[in-house]
Amino acid sequence: MRKTSAILLAAALPMAVQAANTEFSYGGYIKLDAMMSTYSDGDIAAASAGRDFYVPATTPTSGGTGEETSSVDFNAKSSRINFKTVTTTDSGEKVTGFVEMDFLLAPGGNEIVSNSYNPRLRHAFFTYNNLTFGQTWSTFMNVGALPETVDFLGVSDGTVFNRQAQIRYTMGDFQFALENPESTVAGTGVTDDAGLPDIVARYNIKAGDHAFTVAAIARQMAIQDGVKDGVDESTNGFGISLSGVVKLGADDLKFSYTNGNVSRYVGLGAVNDATVSANGDLEATTVSAAFVAYRHFWNDKMRSTIAYSMLDADYDDDTIAAGLVESSTSTRLNLMYSPTKEVTYGVEYSMATLEKVTTTKNEGDMNRLHFTAKYSF
Repeated sequence: MRKTSAILLAAALPMAVQAANTEFSYGGYIKLDAMMSTYSDGDIAAASAGRDFYVPATTPTSGGTGEETSSVDFNAKSSRINFKTVTTTDSGEKVTGFVEMDFLLAPGGNEIVSNSYNPRLRHAFFTYNNLTFGQTWSTFMNVGALPETVDFLGVSDGTVFNRQAQIRYTMGDFQFALENPESTVAGTGVTDDAGLPDIVARYNIKAGDHAFTVAAIARQMAIQDGVKDGVDESTNGFGISLSGVVKLGADDLKFSYTNGNVSRYVGLGAVNDATVSANGDLEATTVSAAFVAYRHFWNDKMRSTIAYSMLDADYDDDTIAAGLVESSTSTRLNLMYSPTKEVTYGVEYSMATLEKVTTTKNEGDMNRLHFTAKYSF
């Protein structure tokens, strides 16, 4: 018995020493979402992410032949928890680690009995001096410009939204990163054949209470599939993004504009990065995406946001791109109420339209009334 206790003590000692130099903290929130949705041209499958939050590409389209449908959905899958550590090294330097999980998009459950869903990794990174290693928000994305919406993201059409593994260097307001490359090619799906990382440069600007971000990205899109499609091609792409927050007294105006060969970075992957032309060349898609959102504070506990978001894709050959997403727009208006800073209730009405490339009309509309209750800790 004594021997066992001694062994356990010896095993625990290194962790205890390390814990003495490390501060631990945790946070997150519990969130209920309840939605009533109507679709002009069909229905969204029960297991689709579009039933949990607004995903532009999931809006049903049928060329006008579909029937109007409706659905009611309740879930708590966006609830999340995170853990943070700050370690002071022997030299007095700080190492910060962060891990966060939620339950969206993960398989392993259904709504029949238990609603048991697997956790998914959102963030897992650490920073040391000016370097960040691990998975977190893309350097191309400005989290500070995202508006307050009841929906998980809301302005999905028009914003850069991406988390991925990366190596980032930060020097004051300048950031430079090498990030995981990935491409989506029409008719082929996701490819990871790029020979170079996505390269991002970013500069943050402060002007009084206002804040702006300018970012640029260079990337390679490639497909190597000589057996299946006879295609072994690569092409280079570039993109820019300008976003920011303008303070208007207590209110604020948030915006973003992104343009270039950045398909998978905007619209939650609604648009393919490239298409394969008739002669086998890989042609990069050009995308324009933007949103603007104005938030007004009625008092210290109640506020509203009205937001408009859009995405437009320009393919090299519309014949090759037939059936792919051409444009997407959405508008939303909400009312948020926080009786205390830890608890928020919200209700939001949104309208969205998706249009696909075709010689005849092929578009669909979605209308959604969304209620949420959220406890942050």
